[in-house]
Amino acid sequence: MPKKWDKFRHDFPITKSFTYLANAAITPIPLPVYDEISKFYQGAINHGGSKWNEWVNAMEKTRQLYSKFIGADSKDEIAFTHSTSEGMNIIAHMLSSKGLVISNELEFPSTNLPWVNKDGRNIRFLKPRDDGTIPIKDITCILDKFDDYNKRNQIKTILTSHVQFSNGLRQDLKELGRLTKQRGLHLVVNATQSLGALCFDVKKYNIDFMVSNGHKWMLSSFGIGTMFIKEKYLRDKDYLKPTFFSHSGQKEKENFENNTVLNMSRSATRFELGTPNFQNIIALNSAINYILKIGMREIEKRIFSLTDYLIDNLIKMNIQILSPVKYKKYRSGIILFKPMKENPSKVVKLLEKNDKIIVSARGKGIRVSPHFYNNEEDIDKLMLGLKNVLQ
Repeated sequence: MPKKWDKFRHDFPITKSFTYLANAAITPIPLPVYDEISKFYQGAINHGGSKWNEWVNAMEKTRQLYSKFIGADSKDEIAFTHSTSEGMNIIAHMLSSKGLVISNELEFPSTNLPWVNKDGRNIRFLKPRDDGTIPIKDITCILDKFDDYNKRNQIKTILTSHVQFSNGLRQDLKELGRLTKQRGLHLVVNATQSLGALCFDVKKYNIDFMVSNGHKWMLSSFGIGTMFIKEKYLRDKDYLKPTFFSHSGQKEKENFENNTVLNMSRSATRFELGTPNFQNIIALNSAINYILKIGMREIEKRIFSLTDYLIDNLIKMNIQILSPVKYKKYRSGIILFKPMKENPSKVVKLLEKNDKIIVSARGKGIRVSPHFYNNEEDIDKLMLGLKNVLQ
């Protein structure tokens, strides 16, 4: 492992006990993030609520930092939620009634189920091709079909993950964003499996709405989600009126005397509910700064280098790769493979029991998702463990 990356490995104590290759599920937090969370709780223990203004300032600094991290125009476009699911539910309740929604069958449940719950008759699901991809031309075909034959029930929203949890497919958001802009459609993106692993830019991809969380590739904690809403949709409060509302969404949050009249914020904060998750927001701030010190492009290159190494080794063992890896544009930090004729869940349990190797069982395969703190030796240990189990 190059010394450049070896120094970061020391920030992840889990590497001393496990070969951890399940970052698409839950990523261990690095020591600097842990330190910031500890400082928050020390403040809460010793100072109680007198730290409130300091925490509010930290939250707004995080909002600003996050907006830059994803390429947004302003921090006003960012709302903090508790999870990806919460953000997706908010968006589904606002957009579902405005027209048909097109999604796909590869999505994680928290992408699709909020829309099914809102109106299951109003969503259609694309099937992936046999190679596990969903080309833009397949999306274009269904748009053309409804344009030609269903004038009364027009498609208004395209829903997709940037990277699919199920097989690692990376969707071409630049091309998809160009298509949705041309057709006047909403583009809603779940960025959970790409933020922190791949370079990402809401403006470059012409994304209208985006949701994500902090406990996967972002090196942060549980209980923190984020939602991006393009500024133009925030101008009209009636167009995107919150389904649920609390004092957190008011323009003047410190005015507790107004409990009878809505004075709704003009920013995405109007969708925030309840007391902020200060500790998790502070953790997210620390995690983003940690990532930025390394550089997103460098992290992306490192992850691709590790997955290249994994793919080469799987091919040498004649193990079938289920992820769409033939073309680089579809690649991500997730590699799914079929463990011969063995049950994936059984193999995953044996790898942990025998060799302390942590990977995930997903569908008909085993999912491996290395982050930058992993190294080639981790991959070697996995391959040796697989040989022992499969033999």
